[in-house]
Amino acid sequence: MRGGGYNLRSRKKNKHEDNNLLDLDRISTLPNEVLVSILSLLPLKEAQATSVLSRRWQHVWRHVLASTTTLDFDAEKTLCSLADLREGARELEIRKYVDWVNSVMEQHQGPTVEQFRVCFDLDPRFSSSIDKWIQFAMKKGVQMLELDLLSYGVFPRKFFPCYTFPHELLGIQKDSTLKHLCSDIPSPNPCACIGFKSLTVLNFKSVDVDGDVLEYFLSNCPVLERLLVDDSPNLRNLSVVGPSISLKYLVIQQCSSFKSIEICDANLVSFTHVGCEINMLLRNVPLLVEFQERNCVFPILENLKHLELKFQANDAFILLQLASFIKASPYLHKLVLELYPLCKRREMRFKKPSKCSHRYLKVVEIVGYDGRASDFEIVKFLIQNAVELGKIVIDPTDPIEPHYCFPMHRIKKTVEEVVREEKARNLARQQLIEEVPSTIEFVCL
Repeated sequence: MRGGGYNLRSRKKNKHEDNNLLDLDRISTLPNEVLVSILSLLPLKEAQATSVLSRRWQHVWRHVLASTTTLDFDAEKTLCSLADLREGARELEIRKYVDWVNSVMEQHQGPTVEQFRVCFDLDPRFSSSIDKWIQFAMKKGVQMLELDLLSYGVFPRKFFPCYTFPHELLGIQKDSTLKHLCSDIPSPNPCACIGFKSLTVLNFKSVDVDGDVLEYFLSNCPVLERLLVDDSPNLRNLSVVGPSISLKYLVIQQCSSFKSIEICDANLVSFTHVGCEINMLLRNVPLLVEFQERNCVFPILENLKHLELKFQANDAFILLQLASFIKASPYLHKLVLELYPLCKRREMRFKKPSKCSHRYLKVVEIVGYDGRASDFEIVKFLIQNAVELGKIVIDPTDPIEPHYCFPMHRIKKTVEEVVREEKARNLARQQLIEEVPSTIEFVCL
């Protein structure tokens, strides 16, 4: 077609040129300095991912890492998905996380690291890697150190093994009279006494530390102001003594073996303790303006006859919690327990309470019984302590299922729910038929 007609060939050519413009990588044309500035604003994992694009991007990533003083190994999305993965896939994700931290450490050439944070579900199998991470942070003069090894990033590892902070890493020895003092005796770890001189914040979550390790940090970190210890199973005693200690904020929570703390002649401003009742000595702490003590000691509920409780199944502390409620309800007649399967089945060690005989409890109903070790231990505990118990009702219905939560809507059970309940029902009969005495009526719905 001539003149002002439509030129199909020209249109195709222009469209091809437009596509070339769209495909043009304009970011890569930017100067290295600009790219470094851009990547420095990204989370660590996303910034590192750009290094696979080309050799130039590898070069840019190395420059970013060299200037980075904050190493926050946050993998929240992966962490939240762990509970839904099968064991093999779960292990793969954990090892990928460990490899990621190791690779960043190996590539980091900067002189200092101000903040070093690890947040993932890690157990003692990875102790050698975690030891190296701590040594790396020490050598870089870290100011804020956080090891958050909570199970699935949420649950305490109370019934799973914890990573143990090694005494050797600090150059201290157990049973030594100089165990938390830097003396003239050469330390097997030369950076032990200087590696944490800049440390201001220290957080341990699901890390097994004892009083010796914590007191070492208090005595040898001249600017340490904040200390948090959460879910440390073997922490028993702690002393915060002397005006030379800089600590101002202290939080101790959910440490199952913690028995006593002494705070004397210290500069502490805030102290929080969450857990069971402990022996506490506070003396000459004039700067203390905030004090919180939250424990599981309940007032006596003399008029309570009917009690309904909701528990996380597979919690190693479930018997201790249950015992606390029973002791506080001396005239309780009926107890209903709802068990929520919030984490996967894994082997655990249950904390056993002392005997707490109850003479008025007659009826127990357990909803969500699924044959877990915690389920079985609850029934055993109640049989042993409720001396007048006359009836146990087992309901395998999962309390999070819609047909249980909204009974008025008459929602039908799915095939999967029916199969799961039948399996749980059979397990309950197998486990309890011989455990329940003939004097107690046993009903399995």
